[in-house]
Amino acid sequence: MRLQSISAGLLALALSAMLTACAVGPNYRRPSADVGAVYEGAADWKPSEPADVLDRGPWWRIFGDPVLDALERRVDVSNQTIKSAGAAVEQARALVREARAGFWPTLSLKLGRQRTTTLGVSRTLNSLGVGGSWNLDVWGGVRRSAESSKDTEQASRAALAAATLSVQAELASDYFALRAQDRLQALLADTVAAEQRSLAIA
Repeated sequence: MRLQSISAGLLALALSAMLTACAVGPNYRRPSADVGAVYEGAADWKPSEPADVLDRGPWWRIFGDPVLDALERRVDVSNQTIKSAGAAVEQARALVREARAGFWPTLSLKLGRQRTTTLGVSRTLNSLGVGGSWNLDVWGGVRRSAESSKDTEQASRAALAAATLSVQAELASDYFALRAQDRLQALLADTVAAEQRSLAIA
């Protein structure tokens, strides 16, 4: 009798351990930091508020340069870095859709047709098969997978926005550096011409 109660207790303990081991992670809660009431640093500091996903729009138009405007519009179309980041966003969106599909039942339909000839007699066999399955998300694995895919999609969108802004800024910087070199070359040409005129007068 005592052996049966010990085995029943061990069985219940093992069963509860197996059931809790199948659960996938608790909901994430941001850890609280014990920070003092007063910070003795500079008054101009403010908390970080990342906004990488925000569209910056055509910010280069503030320079009023039609050549720069035309070049910047071509960046989105022809730059491989931006295309690669855009493809990563599309892939992440597809993974989100795939992960969310795990919440729903799956159905399958199989059609078949087989023609056989035996001893001069031909037969046609038609077949139709229907199947279905539904994996209930009891332990939260599908939900966690969908959350992870959504987070990956957000990170990919932020990377695309950052890559676009970086390429646009690099193009603008290079363009203005080239314009400055053009101005410098024109100034040097004017200086040489003025020196030649001075030599001709002397």
